[in-house]
Parts: sequence; structure tokens; C-alpha cells
Amino acid sequence: MSKLTVLALLVFSLVANASQLDLAVVQFPEIKSVGELEAALAKVSLAGITNSDRTMTTESYLKGGYVIFAQSFPLSEHFASTTRISNSRADVRGQFSGGRLTVNIVLSEGVAAGLRGFSSRTYEASAAFAPGQPRILSIRQMSGKTTTAIRGQATVKETNFCSVIIGQISKESPAGQR
Repeated sequence: MSKLTVLALLVFSLVANASQLDLAVVQFPEIKSVGELEAALAKVSLAGITNSDRTMTTESYLKGGYVIFAQSFPLSEHFASTTRISNSRADVRGQFSGGRLTVNIVLSEGVAAGLRGFSSRTYEASAAFAPGQPRILSIRQMSGKTTTAIRGQATVKETNFCSVIIGQISKESPAGQR
């Protein structure tokens, strides 16, 4: 076989086996069990449940989640993206090598001008990763109490939430639809 034929077969193989990486950051207003969350994710498509500001699913354990970030990428060894909508910006950098996915997502809101504020949140994850069902890359569970005083009355409010970085590698169909 000539070098040109081998190169053509390699390119065809890469295009024919094109995979897509879906990433999402979802926040739930309560503490979630990792085992139950993984079991619920095994029954859904990540792109399907994160196509709105809230998780859209019939899977009861996943209902009520806030979709903080969701984006799809063609799967490659290194990937990066910057997205801007209104006063919000998302910078994503990642690497998929040797069956391990490393991702850094920085979400920025507002502008640093005048009286307007600027805030930035960073979500990072690194985990062994294989194609198939959605997988938890990172989970952060927070539980705490806050005290609020109004007209001399102090109230204590318990705050719980769970932030999860979820990823899914899926094979694209020829038309780009999953």
C-alpha cells in the first residue's frame, strides 16, 4: 500500500468514527448520593437532559437540577472553546488522552467597569473516562447554615447543594444528530 492510500484510510477511519464529547455542570438544590446519581445518569442522554436551564427528564432523581453550563465538542486530544452570551462568558479547556479526561471550565459573569460587578467560578475535573453513558467527572457537595436578621428577628436557614461535572462521549451519526 502506498503512503497516500494509508493516509486516506486513516482520515476516513477518523471521520467514520467521529465521536462527540458532551460536558455539563449541573447544580442540585440538595445533597445527592453518588451511587444513585450514577444509576440515574445511566438511563439518560446528557445532551437530552441539559437542553434547557433546568434538567429535562422523566428520571425523578435528576429532576430539579439547574444547568449551569452545557456544551458539545468534537472529541480530540486537546480541545478549547470560548462562548459569550450577553454578559456571561464560558472558557473551556480540556484534554482527552490515554482514557483520561481533564477539563477546566471558567464561567464569568458581568463586566469589570463602573459600578457593575464581575464574578468568576472555576470548575475542574480529571477522571478516567470511557465512551458510553454519562459519567460523573467531579462532584462537590456543600452543606451549611446562614443566619439572617430582619427587624431583630434572627433566622437560621440550612443551605444544601450539589454541583456535578458530567461528561458523555457519544458517536455522532452521519448527519451530526445523536
